Amino acid sequence: MSWFDLADSGLSGAGEVTLLSREEVRKCLTNVAPVDVVRETLADHDRGIGLLPAEAYLRWENSRGAYTRSIGMPGAARSAYGMKIINASVSNPASGLERAGGIGLCFDAETARITTIIEAALLSAVRTAAVSAVGVDALGYGGAVSLAVVGCGAQGRMHAALLAERLPSLRKITLYDRSPEAARALAAMLPGLAVQVCSTAREAVSEAEIAVFTTTMDEGYAEPDWAAPGALLINVSLGDLTDATFRDAAAVYVDDVDLVADNPRRPLGRLMAEGVFGRPGAAGSARSLDGTLGGVLTGRHRAHGVASPYVVLNPFGMGVLDVALYAAISTQARAEGLGTVVHLG
Repeated sequence: MSWFDLADSGLSGAGEVTLLSREEVRKCLTNVAPVDVVRETLADHDRGIGLLPAEAYLRWENSRGAYTRSIGMPGAARSAYGMKIINASVSNPASGLERAGGIGLCFDAETARITTIIEAALLSAVRTAAVSAVGVDALGYGGAVSLAVVGCGAQGRMHAALLAERLPSLRKITLYDRSPEAARALAAMLPGLAVQVCSTAREAVSEAEIAVFTTTMDEGYAEPDWAAPGALLINVSLGDLTDATFRDAAAVYVDDVDLVADNPRRPLGRLMAEGVFGRPGAAGSARSLDGTLGGVLTGRHRAHGVASPYVVLNPFGMGVLDVALYAAISTQARAEGLGTVVHLG
């Protein structure tokens, strides 16, 4: 018997893990309401229910000199515990890969062992779009008739599809992507609506009541005068809006203030570090953020509604929302008998 066999002989083993593929996640989503899960978890978070620890962030440049990173996002939502590991490289699309991919982990609340491993890229896009959908409703833009999507990759496609389904008055969608083929491909996926592929991002945004930015840009370019009067600008990606666009907004909302303050890599976090923005209700010379989505849902923060010149929603991405979705998908998968069980020993 080897030394490691001897050392391991008294241990009970690592147990079983259920693996869920993207296709199995897709099947589960037909019976799960992600917007409802996200809305409930945002409100719980504002009430202090659940846990949102700090993220782990690893960045490097790959052989092409492209920004490449891994983010670990743990969280707890009521009785659900888990973690999202999402990796990305901006050079992936040129190789025919999605920019981001990863896994979601569900933990047993008693033993802390991993019970489920879930393909996370699809749910990451679903979660992000669901946060935007909650924001559209909570901030008073549910009656919008026009939508712009800037960036027509996985996130842009998910936002366009979900918002087109949830906005009953929507009549027109304008699209822009640096790859016209990507914009045209998304346009073909949206039958029954007037869809226009625009030659510039400004053209796409200029007449839209809701404009969603889902690009990989890390430097602001969208200026205040791009926005239609009273528009909602949803800055999903890293840095599409200029500093002036944040400063000139009638109201600015986020998903979690601590995430913003602790992340100076992103423009709004940098503006907080520079003292341009402060926490909601804070005294002093800094302009206060107007609130969080969870705070609006619970009534702790006020929704300004449609306001001129425009309103900004800048969600950073909360791991606790992913964990809540993982739990819902895992439960649905068990009910449907989906997944591959792996015995770890």
